[in-house]
Amino acid sequence: MSLSLVIHRPEPADAADASPEAGGVEEMRKAVRDAVWEVADAHWAVAEDSILVSTDLSPSYLVSHFKRALARRGFTRSGLLLVTAVGPKAAWSGLSPDSEAWLRDMLP
Repeated sequence: MSLSLVIHRPEPADAADASPEAGGVEEMRKAVRDAVWEVADAHWAVAEDSILVSTDLSPSYLVSHFKRALARRGFTRSGLLLVTAVGPKAAWSGLSPDSEAWLRDMLP
């Protein structure tokens, strides 16, 4: 498995063009989080707008997958959406011991 960092930061303007049933920014975040469950063997929500995802799918496929998930919920815009691979040279600071252990286990 490879590890990808997903950053999704929708703004109110991104949700404004959606159908009334779609909801707002929180519903956009929920659509992406639900889409992560569809494709990830393991994942960890690092922050409100950042999720580490363990999957064999490419970053470009993940972006397409998340955009389709948003469209299915009635959103025409994705907001800021970045997916990038995380490799063995990744660095971090301030993680709890459990979080650091999970991250080390997931890295290639």
